[in-house]
Amino acid sequence: MGVLRRTQALLIWNIKRCLSGDIKKRPAYYHNPGTERLRAITTGQLINLAAEKWPKRNAIISLHEKKQLTFMQLKEQADQLGAGFVKLGLKPGDRLAVIGANTIHWYVTMQAAAKAGLILVMLNPAYRPLELSYALKHVGVKGVVTDHKFKTQNYPEILAEVAPGISKAPHGEPLNCPELPDLSFVIVATDEKLPGCYRYDDIMVSPQEKEIIFEVENQVQPDDPTCIQFSSGTTGQPKAAVLSHFGTINNGHFFGKRCGYDTMHHTLCLQVPMFHIMGSTLGILCALDFGMTLVLPGPSYKKEDTIKALEKHKCNVLYGTPTMHIDICNDLKKLFPEFPKLREACKDFKVVVSGGAICTPSLFKDIYNIFECKVQSAYGLTETSPICFTNTQNDTFEQRTTTVGFVADHLEVKIVDKEGRMVNFGESGEVWFRSFGNLLEYWGDEKKTKEAITSSNWFKIWV
Repeated sequence: MGVLRRTQALLIWNIKRCLSGDIKKRPAYYHNPGTERLRAITTGQLINLAAEKWPKRNAIISLHEKKQLTFMQLKEQADQLGAGFVKLGLKPGDRLAVIGANTIHWYVTMQAAAKAGLILVMLNPAYRPLELSYALKHVGVKGVVTDHKFKTQNYPEILAEVAPGISKAPHGEPLNCPELPDLSFVIVATDEKLPGCYRYDDIMVSPQEKEIIFEVENQVQPDDPTCIQFSSGTTGQPKAAVLSHFGTINNGHFFGKRCGYDTMHHTLCLQVPMFHIMGSTLGILCALDFGMTLVLPGPSYKKEDTIKALEKHKCNVLYGTPTMHIDICNDLKKLFPEFPKLREACKDFKVVVSGGAICTPSLFKDIYNIFECKVQSAYGLTETSPICFTNTQNDTFEQRTTTVGFVADHLEVKIVDKEGRMVNFGESGEVWFRSFGNLLEYWGDEKKTKEAITSSNWFKIWV
């Protein structure tokens, strides 16, 4: 209820900007018509535009892998890998899962899948066999791209535990496992020739063969599904939220405009996981849209890696959850007196984004004092692609630290009672959203989809 009350308070604040009179007697509804038109564009087209605008600019720098790609190199690798997926037999609409930490091959896989019209199933790399089995079966995954090992996880072994036939199958040939009847391909980022698997580098076709992707990507439509993200909810099995190219790209675009990414080149330290919507939409898609350079400090969050990245690459944007920001701020306070170069590097910051949980006013003040920049709240959820509220460029410090921001562009929001009827401003209730970014459906769960989305296309949070 705390989140709902803060959201309700924000709505009152929004309306006061636009209306006069006694708003408490008015229905708790608000529509932000947006600052510019929505764009009918696919992720593949976004990649092509980025390569055309900024061919030699670094798209991504992975410090832990000691690798980097320019936007043109990204396009070339996405074309080659996408063509490899097509050559394997994957077709538009097939589900391709990706499992692993923040790496360049995860990043390229996302782009290649989009070009090939595949629906990318973004899985938590911490999944154990039972969770992984459920996810793969539920959405009928046909192919998996995975790390070999990460921390204590050995993903081919976990997959073989789910489907024992994988460990007995020959390398480099399609699978036929009764435990996972839809699964045909397991592609591993490794040099080893593992049983039942393909090597990632072997799937990437030669530059001369990549033309087969062009015809396929031209058939992909903006309203087509682009990814499935599992939303845990509060009870039962996680729900598989299906999101579109149109919804995720436009949502990321308007978030980026609110952050000022369109005003100059930004370098984003991406310490949040790519499989999460904050990393994939607000991170990867935003960067493609605005020509931002992504810096991966490590395969997963580690405050020491982030601090090294801030100093070495002079990042001017940082994403994180409140817990991450508390860790970083506490360490930087201790390090600044001893490391003046680090202090100087942090003075170049333009924005620090906080999402995933409510950020306290005191933490906002800590972030502001350390980075000397604006703090951007990112309030939303997976099913809305994700942003519903975020700050505007003109928000005061008080507005940034005591509200979740202003209603996102082209979004409608209302507060309703238990029967779904609008309450008046100042009254408690449940928040509903309606926008271009709402999920298409919960995969394979018509009942949950109908519970979450009303006949007039409002999305209800608590389902």
